[in-house]
Amino acid sequence: MANIISSVEFMLLLTILLGSAILGSLLARKARLPSVIGFILVGMAIGPYGFKVVTDVQIVSILADIGVILLVFVVGLELNINRFRRVGGVALIGAVVEIGVVFFLGFIVAVALGFNSIEAIYLGGIISITSTAIVLKLLKDAGILHTREGEFIIVVSIVEDIFSIILLVILPGIVKSGTTDLFSIGLIIAQSVTFFIITLVIGLKVVPRLIEYVSRLDLDEAPLLLAIVMGFGLALLANYLGLSMAIGAFLMGMMIASSPRASVITEKVVPLRDLFGTVFFISIGMLISLNAILDNLIISLPIVVIAILSKFIGNFIAISIVGYGRDSASTVGIMMMPRGELSFVMAKQGIDLNATRESMMPITMLVSLASIFVIPLFSRALPTIVDPRSIIPIRLLNMLEAPARVTRGILQNVQQKDSALKVGRIFSRLLINMAIIVAMITIVLLSDGLISLLYNTFSSLKILPYNIFKIVFMIGAVAYPLLNILGRAGEITDAIFEEVQRRIVRYPVITRKMDHLHRVIRNIVLSIVVLIVTSFVIPSLAFGNMDIVLPASIAAVVIFVYLLLDTFIVVNRRIEKSLIDILVKDDGNDT
Repeated sequence: MANIISSVEFMLLLTILLGSAILGSLLARKARLPSVIGFILVGMAIGPYGFKVVTDVQIVSILADIGVILLVFVVGLELNINRFRRVGGVALIGAVVEIGVVFFLGFIVAVALGFNSIEAIYLGGIISITSTAIVLKLLKDAGILHTREGEFIIVVSIVEDIFSIILLVILPGIVKSGTTDLFSIGLIIAQSVTFFIITLVIGLKVVPRLIEYVSRLDLDEAPLLLAIVMGFGLALLANYLGLSMAIGAFLMGMMIASSPRASVITEKVVPLRDLFGTVFFISIGMLISLNAILDNLIISLPIVVIAILSKFIGNFIAISIVGYGRDSASTVGIMMMPRGELSFVMAKQGIDLNATRESMMPITMLVSLASIFVIPLFSRALPTIVDPRSIIPIRLLNMLEAPARVTRGILQNVQQKDSALKVGRIFSRLLINMAIIVAMITIVLLSDGLISLLYNTFSSLKILPYNIFKIVFMIGAVAYPLLNILGRAGEITDAIFEEVQRRIVRYPVITRKMDHLHRVIRNIVLSIVVLIVTSFVIPSLAFGNMDIVLPASIAAVVIFVYLLLDTFIVVNRRIEKSLIDILVKDDGNDT
């Protein structure tokens, strides 16, 4: 096919792709494999390395990119905050332990096999991500979907999805920068966190209301169309800002998920995801040849072994740490083995960016196949909540439980319900405030031009060197979240500023109660007035031999710093409260 194809050729291409997908799905079902594997296999068959039914994959690649955006968009749509609130703290601990174990071992093995550091990061990410779709089917088939183990597995798999999206966002920036030093990586992470926080805080207020407004119109298709437009729009904005489109699509999915109409929209978007997602997996198959699989079989074997064992061991230790028994730990370890859709997304990204060798795709294929095939074997050999009998000697599992017992002993003082809840809230607030600090520092660094313009416009600010002024600006930006990490900043800063306003500044316009927006506007207006008066009015007045410019400038800087701190504290407090309301169920018992 030519680069520009006719409508007839395009329809023929779609017919071939979707017809092949049906065949692949049927074959996969006969072999008791996930449909994803069937799609990839038919892609191998009809692609340029197979029977060459489709030789020009350019159009297929465009459709596949749409599929990736919709896949990530639906991950955000299906993110259940209430489920996170029920088991999120426990699952988060488990996910951090498990992902850390798997990613670290995958990275080490990749480096040992001769992969460079970027390839090793990609491989570590690929083998760390469980396929949520495959896991859900396994849980349903085993009849344990609604057990506490099933709930834990679902939440951990969603955390892994989020982890994969973070990697999909960060890795392109690292590849483009051509360096893996900590500063460059930190800057990329900071930019992503800033985009995440600003978008989430603003969007969670606006998007649900917009969806609700459109839903009241007499247009059945309007909410779906608006959701798709906003999903693609935010993905494009993220791409324009130098970030991955995945983070934009994921965030918009999260924001729409907070709308009362989310379930209706999700129900309508899922068929679109399935359609374009199918094309994506077929396109993955088109990148793989049978010869490539055979050529990479030897190097794939240690990776496959590590991928399977690290996933089981990491999950077994993680769930044992949070207090589950041996059968539960074994069940979670087995059910979390399969790799699928997002692993292939990550592998394709690495190849498209020329960051990894093309053999990464057949390696991912072999890891996915092996991780699915071994599940029945592990289920028969190890004790589970379905069948507690074990072929494997129990003493081997006792060895895995040993680190969990040690960790539980360290954490015994916080195992009581009240203490655990308090620690969970503190931990959540700590993470939120750290994210706010990163975002604020990034905003200040990226706003150097605006800060310089402010400094050069008002001469009264120049009693401070520019670097000192910028440091003051930075301190003001991070003061509240930093103090919040160190102690009870909310009460301390409220007390300080209320006391200052009550005792020193007595005018009603300053002291009367006002909402947060009015308070920010008041601070901005007063700052401008003070700076204009001290920079332009006072220097033009003559007071005999008395030089009042310097003391006026000092007073202006003091007032400006005070108003700046107060403004940043209001903004940071609102961001913190919004994120806590979204992510943490605060029952008001925080002491």
